[in-house]
Amino acid sequence: MVQKGFNKANVLEKLTWLVESYENKSLNRPCVFLSHKKEDKSACKEISKYMRDAGIDYYLDIEDRGLQYASSINDPIKITESIKKGIRESTHMMVVVSEKTANSQWVPFEIGYGHASILDQDKLTIEDNQIKLSVLILKDLAEKELPDYLKVGHLIKGTKSLNSYISKISNRVEKSMMKESLILPHHNFKHPLDDILNWKM
Repeated sequence: MVQKGFNKANVLEKLTWLVESYENKSLNRPCVFLSHKKEDKSACKEISKYMRDAGIDYYLDIEDRGLQYASSINDPIKITESIKKGIRESTHMMVVVSEKTANSQWVPFEIGYGHASILDQDKLTIEDNQIKLSVLILKDLAEKELPDYLKVGHLIKGTKSLNSYISKISNRVEKSMMKESLILPHHNFKHPLDDILNWKM
């Protein structure tokens, strides 16, 4: 049985992850940093729940107390340091994109820093490099053209391609994951991500 993923932005979950990693040497799972615009937070919660159920660890900033405090006092230095720490502790980055992302101040910074700390540190093939930095396009933008700076990573345009991404980064066969109910078929009636992702793509 696959253990559910942890949000490494949450102090208690990160401690649990550290203890279990120490006790179980095989717990070497990917951790996905979810880069997003604040207005897309509810969509990110649903995406992170889906990844959690698939046994993928992630970093979603709403549970990062340091970052939330830095935001509340509008301290750009502490905000930047918290973001950089979250990215450095992740193996992958997923940029969640909607029509609102174009106005973001932080998403372009996170992509640039993600390149430097996740991609450029590893000697990877172009394909492996691309999957380390992915761009998940929400339903409102699925059929539209992306700005050039968002075309640098592995494109995920809907539930079908998200399932494929989860299968690739967890190094498991997609059909087996469906059989174990870790992920759901994209055409599943009442899929939990139907409201935020295009099911066909």
